[in-house]
Amino acid sequence: MKAEITNFNSSFFEYLCGFIWFNRDRLADLMKRYPIGVTEQGEPIFWHINSEYKITNGRILTMDSETGKVYDDSWYYQDGRPTCLFGEQLLDIFPSQTLALVTDEMTAAVMSCFPTPYVWLATGKEQATPSDLLSLEGKSVVVFPNKGEYSKWQEMLQAVPNLHFHISDVMEKAQGDCHTIAQMVLSQQPLRPTEAEAALIRMEDANPNLALLVKALDLEVVGFSPTSNNVKDETPKTKPASNEPKEDAVMLSILLAQEERWHGRNPECHKCKLSHEGINGTYCGKLQRYVEYGKGDCCIEAEIPPAPE
Repeated sequence: MKAEITNFNSSFFEYLCGFIWFNRDRLADLMKRYPIGVTEQGEPIFWHINSEYKITNGRILTMDSETGKVYDDSWYYQDGRPTCLFGEQLLDIFPSQTLALVTDEMTAAVMSCFPTPYVWLATGKEQATPSDLLSLEGKSVVVFPNKGEYSKWQEMLQAVPNLHFHISDVMEKAQGDCHTIAQMVLSQQPLRPTEAEAALIRMEDANPNLALLVKALDLEVVGFSPTSNNVKDETPKTKPASNEPKEDAVMLSILLAQEERWHGRNPECHKCKLSHEGINGTYCGKLQRYVEYGKGDCCIEAEIPPAPE
């Protein structure tokens, strides 16, 4: 079977792209943390990479790209070589950071994209043993068991020497059909609108009454034309207000600011667009010189000789 070491064209990344949260930058960062490959059939391969940054094994998931449901799993390079934790290569990069441990690789990869204080690892095994966790000795670990597996983890972790661990019961308290913490978090994330839904949103922006009619009659968008970047929707959302009051208010504020700034100097100069406050006083742009305070020789009153012909 042929496989690529890293590739975004898998059912896993297609599934994540259905959520608004997973933009291009977050997906690129995810691939840097955990190189994820793909088979010829488009199935994701979650590589297990050890502290020497060598691939030990890869877990292949057969999953639905729309719902994220996993139907089957298998192993790549499963030839008797010892495996390691998924994400184990991150231990040396973040030596003092608290670790979060889960069962499956997809949960670890998804949760790493959200702002948590943890480095996310996965056993990749439904029945992990103490020997699988020896690389975590001396570390602080928070374990997030899948729903119904709290007691199993509690018993197993007691046999791991020198491990500072806490077992979260968040999934035991969770309501609904979510089995993993990743499923619970993703269930709360807004989905990216489909093309038909995006067309309805544009319709609602352009004409709210038309959108209300579509919803009231339970109509369905069956076709739409792609919007061109060169065509601008000229439909006004509301009646345009006159710009004159706004402009008058802006000009008034400017004039008041000038009058306050020049107060006590030549109070009439703020009425003239050719005057401004200079370093040495009020400068008249028409007289091309500074005018004396209180002398009454500003450009409003002074006569300017005509320019020579």
